[in-house]
Amino acid sequence: MSEPSVINLLIVDRSRSDIDHIVKTLRGDDYQLELTETNQVEEARSTIDYQPLDIILLRLADELPTIAEMRLMVAEAQQDIPLVVVVDDEHRQELRPSRLLEEGADNYFYLDDADHLVAVLRKELRHLQDRKREKSFEVRFKEGEIRSQALLENIQEAIAYIHEGVHAYANAAYLRLFSYERKEDLANIQLVHMVPPGYRDALKSVLRRSIRSGKAIEPVELVGVRSNGQTFPILLECAPTRMNDEPCTQILVRDATPEKSPYNQQLEEMLKFDEVTGLYSRRFFLESVEIEHEGSVLYVLFTDYSTIRHSMGFEAISQFMRDAAGLIKRMLDPDDMAAYFASEVIVIYAPTRSSTDPLTLAEHIRATIASHNFKISGKLFTTTCCVGIYDARESHETALQILSHADRACETARQKGGNQVDVYTPPKDEHISERDGGAISEQDEATIRLIREALTKGRFSLNYQPIVSFESAEEARYKVYLRITDDAGDRQSMDKLGNVAVRYGMMSTLDKWTIIRGMAALIEIQKKGDNPPILFIRLSRNSLADKDFFDWLVKRFKENRLTPQFLVFEIKEDDAEEGFEETRLLQVRLRELGCGLALSHFGGKPHSERLLAELTPDYIKLDGSLIERLAKAKDENSRQAMAQLAQRAHELNTRVVAAGVMTAPQMASIWQFGVTLVQGNMVAEASEHLDFDFRQYAG
Repeated sequence: MSEPSVINLLIVDRSRSDIDHIVKTLRGDDYQLELTETNQVEEARSTIDYQPLDIILLRLADELPTIAEMRLMVAEAQQDIPLVVVVDDEHRQELRPSRLLEEGADNYFYLDDADHLVAVLRKELRHLQDRKREKSFEVRFKEGEIRSQALLENIQEAIAYIHEGVHAYANAAYLRLFSYERKEDLANIQLVHMVPPGYRDALKSVLRRSIRSGKAIEPVELVGVRSNGQTFPILLECAPTRMNDEPCTQILVRDATPEKSPYNQQLEEMLKFDEVTGLYSRRFFLESVEIEHEGSVLYVLFTDYSTIRHSMGFEAISQFMRDAAGLIKRMLDPDDMAAYFASEVIVIYAPTRSSTDPLTLAEHIRATIASHNFKISGKLFTTTCCVGIYDARESHETALQILSHADRACETARQKGGNQVDVYTPPKDEHISERDGGAISEQDEATIRLIREALTKGRFSLNYQPIVSFESAEEARYKVYLRITDDAGDRQSMDKLGNVAVRYGMMSTLDKWTIIRGMAALIEIQKKGDNPPILFIRLSRNSLADKDFFDWLVKRFKENRLTPQFLVFEIKEDDAEEGFEETRLLQVRLRELGCGLALSHFGGKPHSERLLAELTPDYIKLDGSLIERLAKAKDENSRQAMAQLAQRAHELNTRVVAAGVMTAPQMASIWQFGVTLVQGNMVAEASEHLDFDFRQYAG
């Protein structure tokens, strides 16, 4: 042992020589002993009652206590003391180890084996320390539980614990929030009864996601029901936990009623505006553009931001951004919106109702910044900016995609030398051939190289996201996503990379790779004797233009002996419109073959209903931005247009899928139109496996 240990030792024995042998052996192993020795029952009892002991060594002999008697003494004293039997050579045969342990001994050792004595002593002392430590943990745990219980009872957050759907516990704030007087009133009430019927599926989905992932789920917007039947908006968080050693779910609920108090109004203002510049916040800007992005976006990048920050400090850069924001605000139309988007970036949204001409405004901003003398910390300096413009009219892209186009134009202006304005124009011909001598940007070249290396080195994989039916548990469907792994081992989606692949005519190859791997996954399921699900696989514009694609597809079905009905091919609405004749021809052939056709990113355009009637696809997948607008906007015209689209799809026997559903309000916004097929992270995230339990959402 590295340091001598002090052992409070009781030896019950009458043999002086054997006691001396034991003491000498232990001290020879660097143990320090506080020794008590006795051969009397009452003296042994008194020692156990009144002296601290670490271990007892008991010799079994006439007129000495038995194992049972010693064990009873220890129990009556409410002590935890290991009891070790001393076995001499004379009694080795009759004192069988199993008998000793059955009678209550913790261990034994042979008197003539000094190593055995030391090993047993070490083991029992270690176990004793472990038990003491465990008992200490239990005491601290119980104390922590008491403190936690007191905290839960007095905290202002509404918290409840749900076990098998029923309230196992609810704190006082939870009772007040839902207008219940006593905890007993909630004892037999299920959590689903705390929300209206239309929100119960969304609540169940959130709970399942939390249980499956084993993680806390971000707040979701729902509606609560008080004991008197009154409804009110809530934000609900949940996380898996344990209570009384049973698995349960912790629920945290907040009242989301807007404009409840001056404090909430102040908080909303803080979230809406940036405190440095006084402009709108990034969050509010993105939400606003997401709902209504019929206009133009300007991306303003200040050239000398880093130089100012490093040479003059953070206080100076804050002052600079305030001054620059003040200059820009004076140039805007009342309908325009400006936000502090990033450290050196201000973004502006000019809706179609604004009188602002984007190019004129951009030039005005550029010239004003370049000619202005900024005065900060007693110093005078000038700087410039670059402005990128993107016209988002008639665009169904997300707010971030719109901003990325404006950012791309701004970067082009910067590369031209700075202090310039540039307008991003989407390429009319997405398919650019390298052989045609088209110039390839460095970013596109890197993407092309990444895709080629992934093809040659096998770095592609598939992810599957369930498309859930709330009507039938027998309908198993998945959307197939292609993923690519880069040199660093990070997986990337093909959302951005796919645009480059289409532009350079590479996406048809990737479409075929996805189809082959999707077929292989279905065949493996068939081999196990299970019914394969239906896979939704996207076809790019390259595949639509490929005259040999359909013949290639027929050959693959024949080779694999796979039923075509298990594949549904998705085509974006924009691609179907631009390549209408190719899409219509492919739709006829797919229907003859037995495959399905879906139009994705669908709806919200004036011609959407006409395209639906012309192609009569098997499915239409509503665009995520359309669903988001329906959830956030109160535009009756949008609701009527959606109702007409859903009704027309029903008349044509076209199934409607709500894609990209992320929140309960989004689900509620489309549920009223009879949409029962849902895909999105609200239901389940994409994974590498085809093992989702669709039965949980049926009925």
